Amino acid sequence: MKKIIAFAGSNSSNSINQQLVNYIATLTDQVELIKLTDYDAPIYNIDLETQDGIPDSINKLAEKLAEADQLIISVAEHNGNLSAFFKNILDWLSRKDNQFLKNKDIFLFSTSPGKTGAASALKITETTLPFFGATINSATSIGSFFDVFKDGKIIEEEIIKEIKQVLNNRKTN
Repeated sequence: MKKIIAFAGSNSSNSINQQLVNYIATLTDQVELIKLTDYDAPIYNIDLETQDGIPDSINKLAEKLAEADQLIISVAEHNGNLSAFFKNILDWLSRKDNQFLKNKDIFLFSTSPGKTGAASALKITETTLPFFGATINSATSIGSFFDVFKDGKIIEEEIIKEIKQVLNNRKTN
């Protein structure tokens, strides 16, 4: 059985993308949920890297991600782009190993309160992660989060069906 790790590319304590990824994890088996905030690092700067090296938190995250065969990632959108927090994590990880996602099957999701569901950030992530060796298996945007998500779960059957279809199409061995 493949090892799956799931997380949101957000550092908000009330992240709707973390809520989404938490829910998605309940729809499939053997998913380890992590929070990227447990691996926070200073804003990437070549001077910091030269002076102090790769932060311990990034080394630990790289080790954690190395354990996974598949990743479920829900990305937040800030002003039509990735959150600075998630971009910073990617920058540090890529300095440790530019192919840190090699042989990783990625299932991307995004959500936002608006109708587009963070589609811009999703597209940026979908085109960026392959530079680090990732294979993008799917990219699904879920709009109008507060209309479709209640009491910790999605209430729209069509959206649940779509998510399950994505998850059921993943390689399991």
